Amino acid sequence: MDREIELKFLLPPEAASLALAELKAVQGGEGAVRQLDATYFDTPDHALRRAGYGLRVRDGEGGRKQTLKSASAGGVFSRGEWETRVEGPEPDRDALALTPAAAMLEDRPLAPVFTTHVERIAQLIQVGEASIETALDRGELSAADRRALVCELELELKAGPPRALFDLARTLAARVPLRLSLVSKAERGYELAADETGLPRRRHPTELGRKASVGETLQALGRADLGHLCAALEALRDRPGAEAVHQARVATRRLRALLKIFKPLAQDEAARRLDQELSWLAGEFDAARDLDVFVGEVWRGAAPGADFTGKDAFERGLQAVHANAYLRMEAALESPRTRAVLLEAAAWLEAGDWTTDPALAQVRDGPARAYAAEALDARRKAVRKRAKHFDDLDAEARHRLRLKGKTLRYAAEDLAPLFPEHADRADRFVKAAKAAQDTLGALNDRAVREGLVDLAAHGDPDLARAARRVVLGEEDQALLDAARKALKDLRDTRTFW
Repeated sequence: MDREIELKFLLPPEAASLALAELKAVQGGEGAVRQLDATYFDTPDHALRRAGYGLRVRDGEGGRKQTLKSASAGGVFSRGEWETRVEGPEPDRDALALTPAAAMLEDRPLAPVFTTHVERIAQLIQVGEASIETALDRGELSAADRRALVCELELELKAGPPRALFDLARTLAARVPLRLSLVSKAERGYELAADETGLPRRRHPTELGRKASVGETLQALGRADLGHLCAALEALRDRPGAEAVHQARVATRRLRALLKIFKPLAQDEAARRLDQELSWLAGEFDAARDLDVFVGEVWRGAAPGADFTGKDAFERGLQAVHANAYLRMEAALESPRTRAVLLEAAAWLEAGDWTTDPALAQVRDGPARAYAAEALDARRKAVRKRAKHFDDLDAEARHRLRLKGKTLRYAAEDLAPLFPEHADRADRFVKAAKAAQDTLGALNDRAVREGLVDLAAHGDPDLARAARRVVLGEEDQALLDAARKALKDLRDTRTFW
């Protein structure tokens, strides 16, 4: 089995020529042009896809080849690959019998799912001691009567240190609007074939096991979080809306939470900068998300029965601040800063100082189960300590408790697969953590909405007071009681580690 380490970027079709020019400037030569036409195969129930594999038969220079790729083979952007030459247009069952997919296929039929028609311009670039193959792909995916454009740049490390791969990516990204993507052509093709238009959801890594090391666990979870974030940003770009904003913000926050969960490995300068940039990106979604919820869940429910002087003016103001929040978010989405944070997250996960620092070897190579138990204990104690004095907390202190509860919940969700013998207990604990987070969130939402009312009122105190009476009500005590109960339930819920 060969191993590949690669980065893939999406770019606008109009930027393809610029990308080629920049590659030529780095290497000083022209790339070789090839036409690559491939058909992807699977069982009728898509068993290969569900197991994380892609199977294609491709016609191109050098003849016809069959390739089976796995979703992952250890590193953040590493993938298992099994390739063989074939004669006919159908998959070679004998060759597949020698791959890890053999058991799930047996004698099950394989049929075409979708095809790719791509022109590839490829060349080998030397960057210091590293050899990197670059490939610019332009063409389309097709399934039944549906089509999707392809314009991607792939950088594959053939030899040398992984840092060189990211250095080249940074050089190109400084001049070309490259957007990191962890979604393969195969996955895009399956979505096209199934006409899947839903928003992406985070996929929990399947490679976590009882014997996983801390470093392996960090990379596996980081890959899942970064993949979710990249896909969520693409979905938000294509189909902006309340749920897309929510997914993008959650994905950003989960990746940031990962740095906290694995703090002993995330203390270098690059990790600190990454945390700051992720905090900025999450903040760019905050106003849009808060207003989505306020307009969709609060104002639309209260407005029909509301009758106060200036209601129309307030509604116009609310629409204006909502639109401005989306404009701010969309500007951030298209900014070089957002593209850079994705690349830097990938660079830190794959080639950050923590991956090679001898001083971190004991933590990095240690058993993930033991580390997870200590990390979860510490997060749980921090929540319990603050919750003990809940009645004395002001709104800002309750907000800080909510953030600690959220990190505990993410940690529990992420690390639960390391304790498969306690799956039911893990499920109950996660549910209790989520309930506490939700009730504390409701209290925080109330404080946030007061600020949103002031914005929509545009400085008119009388209008703001009238609107508050309509949209805020008298719920403080009920919300406090619910939060108090949820925190007690979390405290009493049995741990799973």
